[in-house]
Amino acid sequence: MSAAAASVIRVSTSGSRARWLAWSSVALYVALAGTSFVLELRFVGRVSFIDTWSIAALFACGAIGALIISTHRTHPIGWMFCGAAVSFGLSFFAREYAIQALVVAPGTLPFGQAMAWLGFWADMPGIAVVALFLPLLFPNGHLPSPSWKPAAYFAGANVVLAVIFTMVAPATYADAGYPSIRNPIGLDQYAAVFDAIAAILDPLLLVLVVISAAALFDRLRRADADERQQLKWFAFAGALVLLSFVLQAGSRFAPPLLGAAELLAALAVTALPVAVGVAILRHRLYDIDLIINRTVVYVLLTAILAGVYTAVVALFQRTFVALSGQGSDLAIVMTLFVLATVFTPIKNTLQERVDRRIKPRSAPVIAHTASIDDLLMLSELHQRGVLTDDEFAAKKKQVLGI
Repeated sequence: MSAAAASVIRVSTSGSRARWLAWSSVALYVALAGTSFVLELRFVGRVSFIDTWSIAALFACGAIGALIISTHRTHPIGWMFCGAAVSFGLSFFAREYAIQALVVAPGTLPFGQAMAWLGFWADMPGIAVVALFLPLLFPNGHLPSPSWKPAAYFAGANVVLAVIFTMVAPATYADAGYPSIRNPIGLDQYAAVFDAIAAILDPLLLVLVVISAAALFDRLRRADADERQQLKWFAFAGALVLLSFVLQAGSRFAPPLLGAAELLAALAVTALPVAVGVAILRHRLYDIDLIINRTVVYVLLTAILAGVYTAVVALFQRTFVALSGQGSDLAIVMTLFVLATVFTPIKNTLQERVDRRIKPRSAPVIAHTASIDDLLMLSELHQRGVLTDDEFAAKKKQVLGI
């Protein structure tokens, strides 16, 4: 095997591994959040509307991230969406597990204290991604300009410090109605010190959220026409994130604002994947609209054909029973013939309808059909001598659509 061929195989394998890991993170989130949902429904008797809504919205975040990684395996935005979903899912599960192990049925589950400790801080990376780093880096995974680097480093350092602080700070699950569950490694003797640190970190977090939102709107201001279309809905979602943090801060002084802050936070988490979805479907962001298009077509096609198969088999069997008094395997053969006949017309009709619904606006082809991965692969093959200059030029034009 030539070195070039081996390189192509490595690239393909790396892409497959990235896709597998991304979709596995979505499956992990579903398992964690689903288990948490069932536990709360079973032992509390109900799950709040906002909690249910948030679980669904975070699933959408993970799915959007996995779709991005399916095409761009190293894209930071895709991995951040997946990571945020896992972070929140782990937090949901840890808290519900701890409540079950320590309060509902003490002693029935192991590691209750460890899971309680995990529940205090597991969602903090996800919060940082949603509130700080997505606004800073969306849509290309880079800062709007080098002048924003100090803000990014400062935000990262503060997130690390906040996580470490939360790991050892004295705290309880009083907000969930279980004040008896305490941080097992909380340093209670330094409670006054931790209160003083929290008095600094909490306002600082709000300042960082404002800075991240400012970076997003600075990017929007600098963007060209195409990027502005991709950014405008995400900027609206970023504004919702900022407003939810402002209301959360205000609820310290006006507790009635807490309910509005939680509702707005759920709206903001929903708006983020929706905004990215609009940019993908309507403005060709990340060039994965074709994947979504084909997925919608084949899901609908499978459902319709399954319905046709069931109905036609039942019809033919009834006909045979009426004529001969018993069923016949010939009904299945005739049904398969019918499916083969209607497959193409149904598929073409569905494709036309989906194309009409999911149709990106016109734009220069080069702006949305160039695949970075394909270009890198072609360049490597050209450098290794597998492709001649003419072949490389022809293939590059094909990839770019020029």
